[in-house]
Amino acid sequence: MRYNSENMFTTPLLVALLSITAQSPAAPALVPVRGPATAATQEVAQGDGPIDAVPPTSKCSKDRRLAHTLRYATLPLNGSIGDSTASDALAEFLKRTPATAGVNALVIHFNLTGGEHAATLALAEQIVQVRRRMPVICVLGSCSGMGAILPMVCDYVVVLNPNNDVSVLEWTPASDVPNSGIAAEVGACFETIISRSTDRAYMRFFVNALLDPATDLFLWRGSDGCPEAAVTAPAGIPSVQLASGKDAMPGMTGSQLVASGLALSCTGSLDAVGKVLGVEKWIAQPDVAEKILAQIQERRSQEFDQLSLGLKTGFTAVKNARALVGGLIEAEANARATDPRQQKYRRTYSRNWTQTTSTTSTGSSWEFTRVGTSAWRKNVDFSIEAWQQVVRIFEEASAATGQARAIAATLAKNPMMTINPEFKAEVVALQSEVDALMAQAPALTVKGDNAKQLIAWLRNNYNNPAM
Repeated sequence: MRYNSENMFTTPLLVALLSITAQSPAAPALVPVRGPATAATQEVAQGDGPIDAVPPTSKCSKDRRLAHTLRYATLPLNGSIGDSTASDALAEFLKRTPATAGVNALVIHFNLTGGEHAATLALAEQIVQVRRRMPVICVLGSCSGMGAILPMVCDYVVVLNPNNDVSVLEWTPASDVPNSGIAAEVGACFETIISRSTDRAYMRFFVNALLDPATDLFLWRGSDGCPEAAVTAPAGIPSVQLASGKDAMPGMTGSQLVASGLALSCTGSLDAVGKVLGVEKWIAQPDVAEKILAQIQERRSQEFDQLSLGLKTGFTAVKNARALVGGLIEAEANARATDPRQQKYRRTYSRNWTQTTSTTSTGSSWEFTRVGTSAWRKNVDFSIEAWQQVVRIFEEASAATGQARAIAATLAKNPMMTINPEFKAEVVALQSEVDALMAQAPALTVKGDNAKQLIAWLRNNYNNPAM
């Protein structure tokens, strides 16, 4: 095949290890995003101390309690969302595979440059599902485009080394949607995210402002220490103005996120995040991501081999079908030449004797008298065999065409069509070959039917010589 297997797996794995497919399974009943630990979390955290840690900088009662000891795996979410590798990686946490058996917290390091709406919403769905098993902590580098929503879906957002001059959340509302579809797209995004954040009242205003540049937005910490939001500024409370009607701001700096109560501040690297979260033991599990990556690479390699085999089989079927079509035309011409009604040697000749007179001598001559049944049957047998060969070739050509058509249709549904141009080009080329064969199908069907009808006629007249 001409497409590059390395590009199919290595690049997406490095660029978007946690991007997601839109086929994520529907999440069960949602648990509070920052509520008390669930039974599932309790089970994961057994042996790691009571689940009563809470960020010392937080005064919000809704913040999710954490175990004293967190053994965390770090998964980077880099580049543009759209590849399916991240879905596979998050699925490993949902399945509790051996690679994730010793992990009771997931750190997602966000550095996003954009992404598709559907893939972003599906990723939000899967993050919610992982949170049913363990805390999910966002460590924010930067996010732009639709991906700016994703940190808000995690249990905690931690900004590394916040800076007033650097935006860490940036977006251009609905920039990847045609003008005619903005309203519907914004509506779908809004309802999806809000339905997964029912315990965060501020999310309704935050997401609306993110998607609609004409919306005002103010963020602040309420008297209970929890983030709050509204389209008007609160009285007597310092707030962060995120947007101002038509003069919408393009994003938020790390300092604004911290000041608004949406994020915690951390100076240093990932190693210092545990202290910010109030966790006594913050233990990295550095080999987890490598194990998951290896599992995904092995699985993708097997899938790639299957795709390569499928394309090879499809093109081979096309080649066979073409050869058979040529053979069918030749076989049909040969069969027509065996028509017993056109064979001279099927006739029986007999001698015509003349009488002897005084002036002439006795003589004789050969002339045709009748059709011989034995000769007729012999020629019918020969002709039937020739037409049966036509039918066999027709059926083999039809089977080869059907095989190529089925393979092309299956490959066209593969997700690789949307993420790998070279694979897509191969499938399109195969489909073009199949279409050319299918254009010949009606004429070939006529030939096959005629051959079957002639065989039936010959058998019906096997004992009835026809002139």
